[in-house]
Amino acid sequence: MIKELIIIIVGFIFLVKGADLLVKAATSIAKKFGLSEMLIGLTIVAVGTSLPEIFITITSSAEGHSDLIIGNAIGSCICNFLLVIGISSIIRPVKFDKRIVNKHLPIGIAAMILLLFLGNTNKVGDNHIITRGQGVILLFCTLAYIIFTIYEERAIKDKKIDEEIIKDVESKEEKSIFKIAIFLIVGILGLKFGSDFVVNSSISIATKLGLSEKFIGMTIVAIGTALPEIITGIIAGRKNETDLLIGNLTGSNILNLCLLIGLGAVINPLTFISDFNRSIIVLIVITYFLQWIARKNKKNELNRKVGIFMMIIYFIYMICMI
Repeated sequence: MIKELIIIIVGFIFLVKGADLLVKAATSIAKKFGLSEMLIGLTIVAVGTSLPEIFITITSSAEGHSDLIIGNAIGSCICNFLLVIGISSIIRPVKFDKRIVNKHLPIGIAAMILLLFLGNTNKVGDNHIITRGQGVILLFCTLAYIIFTIYEERAIKDKKIDEEIIKDVESKEEKSIFKIAIFLIVGILGLKFGSDFVVNSSISIATKLGLSEKFIGMTIVAIGTALPEIITGIIAGRKNETDLLIGNLTGSNILNLCLLIGLGAVINPLTFISDFNRSIIVLIVITYFLQWIARKNKKNELNRKVGIFMMIIYFIYMICMI
């Protein structure tokens, strides 16, 4: 047990430094190519911080751990929208870009509804199955979302609507392409190995305590694989990179639901248990709540009171899971 705890501490160190380098690289890329931080958050940073989940999905699917894959994907989404945004908004009020509120959060809700439909369509014996064909559909949705995000950014730049964001990005310190690449690679590697250390050690401790695979997936592994988003969110909040933060979390959630579960199903059809239906419905309610709060507030932001409320809800959720 002592060994696992030491490895977890080392993992945290890797995560903190990796997240810091990833944020620096992402904002520098935005400056170099005249892109908004929201686009970088929705694509590069979202993929980078989802790497732990991707690696766990590949390994778990090959070994037939369906509950761990789906539980991790859904649990990470809930953790992102409650715990990560909650912590970040306590540090500094988190502002939502109008595109996130009006387009990307509804896309996220659509992805959740699609997963509900696919998860309850095919029944084999006593269990519902997400087939390889359905996995291909989810992967296609991932690709379509990334293409849509890039197209949306180009359209907005052509209409010169995003000048204020680009101007803000251009005010940041300039770095060479080589230095940006090094920051990006080292940052992603730091997040990947840091998460591996934390998650694997947490699973080891949980297994020794006799906890179920579904519980491990939706709590310990979900929080562990969400650590990159948590640390990135804290650092981005302190640096006032809220577009990067919200873009990262929204993009990560859509990738969790479409890319991770799609990839897992293509490798090996996944068993979809009824408990996941309730968790997805909870996630839909949370996402709609965020959208409602952002629209209700004239500044499109979440303040510290909302952040505290969201963290309380997350802790209640965790208690219910236990």
